[in-house]
Amino acid sequence: MNSKLDLVVVIPESEEGRRSFDRLVKAAEDLFSQQGYRSTTIKDIAQSAGLSVGAFYIYFRSKYQIYVYIMQSFALRLQNYLDSRAGKITGDLIERQVEYIMEFIGFAYKNPACYNLIFESLYIDRDLFLQYYYQYAQRYVPALTKSRALPEGMDPMLWSFINMGIGNFIGLKVLAENDAGPERMEKIRQTLRILLRSGLSKAEEE
Repeated sequence: MNSKLDLVVVIPESEEGRRSFDRLVKAAEDLFSQQGYRSTTIKDIAQSAGLSVGAFYIYFRSKYQIYVYIMQSFALRLQNYLDSRAGKITGDLIERQVEYIMEFIGFAYKNPACYNLIFESLYIDRDLFLQYYYQYAQRYVPALTKSRALPEGMDPMLWSFINMGIGNFIGLKVLAENDAGPERMEKIRQTLRILLRSGLSKAEEE
């Protein structure tokens, strides 16, 4: 089965074409995040980008296609960020794992539109939502390996999903509370250390 995340989008080669393309993507990203996919029309996207509806169809076949392109872009942006940070994470296995999750949470806080679009996709197209997470988990594995945050003998995909789950929901909490200050982030870091280093039994003792 072909992945819906593999919809082909042709990136314009000319500088003017690329500017128009980027304006449409930015406008769609903002509108989808602010008012949702279903409430946004192609006309809304074109007007917000300062372009005509006809210009939209030069680059994209449908609203769905630009939505999928934005999801792809988020996934690649996150992957590239984590890859760039992986080699700088130090310490023992648990400490590297903690810092890797913290990097994910920090990225999510700075890119709140990611959460809005990705979680909404569950209600737009369930298969698209599942494919996004499976593909993201696959992309997550190399960075976990590079940062040496993959426990010996652990199934890489399972460990990837465990980390995604922890990072996703802590990230949601941080976004909901709009608090990523140093004190708050250090408290999260300490809690992760307890859970990952000694397990729930140690956390209960604390």
